[in-house]
Amino acid sequence: MLKFVACSFAFLLGCSGALFAAPLQLYTEEYPPVSFSREGRAVGMATEVVEEILRRQGQVASIQVVPWARGYQTVQRTPDTALFATIRNAEREGAFQWVGPILLARDSFYALKNSGLVIGNQAELAAVGQIAVPRDWFSFQELTAQGQPNLLGVNEPMQMFKMLRRGRIKLILADNLSFFSRGDAASQVDYLTADDVEVVLPYRTSYGYIAFWRGTDVQTLQRWQTTLDEMKADGSFAVIYQRWLPGEPQPPLREPQ
Repeated sequence: MLKFVACSFAFLLGCSGALFAAPLQLYTEEYPPVSFSREGRAVGMATEVVEEILRRQGQVASIQVVPWARGYQTVQRTPDTALFATIRNAEREGAFQWVGPILLARDSFYALKNSGLVIGNQAELAAVGQIAVPRDWFSFQELTAQGQPNLLGVNEPMQMFKMLRRGRIKLILADNLSFFSRGDAASQVDYLTADDVEVVLPYRTSYGYIAFWRGTDVQTLQRWQTTLDEMKADGSFAVIYQRWLPGEPQPPLREPQ
């Protein structure tokens, strides 16, 4: 009898742990149209994808728009947190657990349309003056490590778009998705569109993920990945993606190796 009571008590403790588990805290950044704040709440393509995953799982979570560096550091050290859309690469692989991909971005060096710039390879970039890149972006850290001599690290993406439009610099490093911003959110890119800029030199293709705290349990990760896969299979992911990024290629079920 005592053994039965002890087992029952342990079972109840287990149940209460599940019932009263800490709610998930999600972080994202000002990165329209992928994610951004509007009237005090998170919106955007990736935000809608995450909200649909939560809805299908019957899960409640808070989504907060914060500076990228703060979200990145917080999720590395805080249980029950995740950050999206995070570019997955070898340097970050062990810092998080990953669900995705939810984003496909083509990073390139951009100039204003009809700039006349002709650059054949990365070595020739040194001759064009300063190139603006947000210093918190992995691209800035990667190019710095490669010895690129003319990078100008800025605090926020908005700064580099304003500098480009006003002719203070000739080149920025950005991705194709940024130029799909519309309405008030387009202020983040100083209202530049794809018609206002041109690719001078392609850089790379990147895939964005939902990056979870690395101690997240396997069952949670599997549920999120399965739900995302189901959304891609039933077409609901495509509907969200194309509404925000019309005509852009979508991320595959799994990132190519």
